[in-house]
Amino acid sequence: MQTIQLFKTLFLKVILILVLILSTDFVCANNNMPESAITDSIKHANRKLTKSEKKEEKKKKKAEGVKQLKESHARFLISYDYVFSKLKTRVTFNGPNKILNLSLGLEDNLGLNRYASFSSIAFVYRITKHSGLYANYYGINRSKTFTAQEDLIFLGDTIPAGSSINTYFDTHIVSAGYIYSALTNPDAYLGFYANLYVIFLKTGIEGNNESRGGELNYTMPLPNIGFVGSFKLTKWLLFHGALGVFSLNTENYGGLIYDLSIALGIKPAKWVAINLSYKEFNIRLYNNNIEQQIDAIVEYNFKGPAIGLIFKF
Repeated sequence: MQTIQLFKTLFLKVILILVLILSTDFVCANNNMPESAITDSIKHANRKLTKSEKKEEKKKKKAEGVKQLKESHARFLISYDYVFSKLKTRVTFNGPNKILNLSLGLEDNLGLNRYASFSSIAFVYRITKHSGLYANYYGINRSKTFTAQEDLIFLGDTIPAGSSINTYFDTHIVSAGYIYSALTNPDAYLGFYANLYVIFLKTGIEGNNESRGGELNYTMPLPNIGFVGSFKLTKWLLFHGALGVFSLNTENYGGLIYDLSIALGIKPAKWVAINLSYKEFNIRLYNNNIEQQIDAIVEYNFKGPAIGLIFKF
């Protein structure tokens, strides 16, 4: 029995080999291709690519991705948001030997409006399916004229009670950075971003002729890193979220930055969406004025809903 079984196995193997040989001859005959050419093509398909071939393959895939982005009309994005914000601002001055001279809440102590509306504009350019660049700008200017109820000390200047003074706090923030997405879908993002904020802050008190007042100016770059996600929930509903945080400390200046954005977009057409979002932005900056021997700390926060438009093309 074992001999018969062995014979059957050997017979089947011989038949299989003959079938393979005949099928190869058939393919060669019908394609006018020698058997050696087929063998060479199989070897070529299985061999490892050289560095130059890998580079060429990478360029080809990149070009295909750019073409897909152009055809999807999702390579450029411009967004406009009108933000309804609640603000909280505090300025602290420390004199020599870190002795606390003054800590003022600009809304509570100096009468600045704690509610303000402002515009924010952003631009995104997708270089490839995975990467892109973006920029963002917004500005808020607030001022208030009132009568000082008590003596105020601002940057070493004393404004006596009863003086008519004007207090102001102006904010202008420019941001630019790089986005990387793990997804290749032109209509989606899931990855991280790294950007640089350039923060322009100006705050001060303008007194009457008898009281000079003072002004504090900040122009400070602060880096930031975070995570971003953007994708379709349904055919006409979109979701976008971003969260970033960074801290920088040196001997003479530094700061902490925190940025949050959550949005839902309603897409009535392929190239436009109506955006409903919640935004929050926090910064804490400090600067040591060696000449005046005064350390200044500015804490600034806004949060609130926003409505806007997003254009893709």
